[in-house]
Amino acid sequence: MNGHIPDPRDPYGRPTNGRRTGASPRQPSRRVPPPENTAPEEKQPETLLEKINGWRLGISIEIEPIIRGLVCLLLISFFALLQTTLFARFRPFGAVPDLMLPLVVAISMTIREKWGAVSGLAAAFIIESLGGATVTILPLLYMPTGYLCGLLTIYYFRDGLAVRGMYTGVTTLARCLFTLIILYMSSPSVNLPAVLLHVTLPEFVCTCVFAFLPHLAVRYAFRLTEGKKSDG
Repeated sequence: MNGHIPDPRDPYGRPTNGRRTGASPRQPSRRVPPPENTAPEEKQPETLLEKINGWRLGISIEIEPIIRGLVCLLLISFFALLQTTLFARFRPFGAVPDLMLPLVVAISMTIREKWGAVSGLAAAFIIESLGGATVTILPLLYMPTGYLCGLLTIYYFRDGLAVRGMYTGVTTLARCLFTLIILYMSSPSVNLPAVLLHVTLPEFVCTCVFAFLPHLAVRYAFRLTEGKKSDG
């Protein structure tokens, strides 16, 4: 039977091994569906009740800073009255403890340096106003103390009982130096050994002994209002 035997080679002389040569058939093109309308849905306006519940009504209000400020103000007022009434009357160890200083340290370590600085400034003016003084240099101590203790707690020292004790001791020592400066400014002929023994040393001991009161108050006040904060 005479039939046509296909050449097993392609036009270039290469064996095809049974595969077809030439252009492959055109694949049918797929029709791409038109894009759907993806326009965002219009947001439904809030009702008056939703605005009231969300504290909006056209004004953006953050409730957390307001609560923190109120708590700080209440704590400062309470310990200022406690210092100028109860402790001023009984004078343990022969001196009046400075409760404002450990209070500022506690606030700074708990809610950080900005609140510590503001609380230090407020505490200085409140305690001096209750004492009747018109000019005060306590803001030069309380405000930097609040700011620095907060920064050191964030970047260098972990918040803990030992760190709080260290901050309180160092800042109380600085407070005693301020007492010496105030006494020297009022009377340059002051007897320095007598002042150290009868004024600054009792003040240092008394403040360190009763410093746990502001620290505990700040700890539990902010735990109740904000919940337990995670470490770090």
